[in-house]
Amino acid sequence: MAAGRIRMRHLSCFRAVARLGSVTAAAKALGTVQPAVSRSIRELEDEVGAPLFDRSSTGLVPNEHGRVLLSYVMNGLGQIDRGLEAVRGRIVGDRVVAYVLPNVVRMIMPGAMARFKTHYPDIDVTLVPTVGGGLQTLLNKAEIDFGFGRLLAAEQMKGLSFEHLFSETLDFFVRTGHPLAAAKDLSIDDIDAFPVVLPAPETIIRTEVDRFVISQGLGRFRNVIETISFEFARNFMMISDAVVCQPFGALRRELTAGQAVRLDFARGAMNGAVGITVPAARPLSAPAQLLVQMIRDEVVGQGLD
Repeated sequence: MAAGRIRMRHLSCFRAVARLGSVTAAAKALGTVQPAVSRSIRELEDEVGAPLFDRSSTGLVPNEHGRVLLSYVMNGLGQIDRGLEAVRGRIVGDRVVAYVLPNVVRMIMPGAMARFKTHYPDIDVTLVPTVGGGLQTLLNKAEIDFGFGRLLAAEQMKGLSFEHLFSETLDFFVRTGHPLAAAKDLSIDDIDAFPVVLPAPETIIRTEVDRFVISQGLGRFRNVIETISFEFARNFMMISDAVVCQPFGALRRELTAGQAVRLDFARGAMNGAVGITVPAARPLSAPAQLLVQMIRDEVVGQGLD
């Protein structure tokens, strides 16, 4: 098969075999016969120049080459499926469940949800906040469609795929008028002189904060409040001399309004990738793909990409 002659049938068969683990099951799902699927896989492997599957006791499993290709095929065919279903008017009465971290809930999701609901009011959406490595567990158990937030640690990404949307810093904030608000070249000891509100233990961003604090020669802050509640952190900051450590986007509104100040400390030292995390071998439903696209559109619209 000459280069550039990969057809939709090749990719559809590849996706089906990767999802179902056998040529027989894929043929049944696609409404065709086993030899046709086998031929399509063989032609695709010839075009790629490498085998795409390993045979295990449970069936056919994508190998390293197959997993790489699958991550692209799932997204590309998913986009096509989404468009066809939308045009046919079939995306109704369904639900999307997503794990969304607090900073993007406040910064990105309102606009993305407004875009989504304008076009698809019949699709219910549930946003699930969680801590303690919950994203990996929920995705592996198929209890949620996707996660939107900071990139997980490498050891937690087995079987998952990440799409980078933008980068975001973790910063230290205080209320306007705080004793440190106008200070320059602050040190970790300057921060430690005040109560510090930190993300809850075992969250992705708390791990980043703890590593940074240790790198600055401090084992831990002396006076700590731990919470996953952004509203508590924001409101407590406004009525006290507490220093709050949050993703930049979580307090962007207060910064713009002149209610909060980003301290001259650790700027850019804690910078992480933010994006969409999905199971590598499970396709997103059409409604979930629609919401992910609205999130992408909102990120671009805010100039964050």
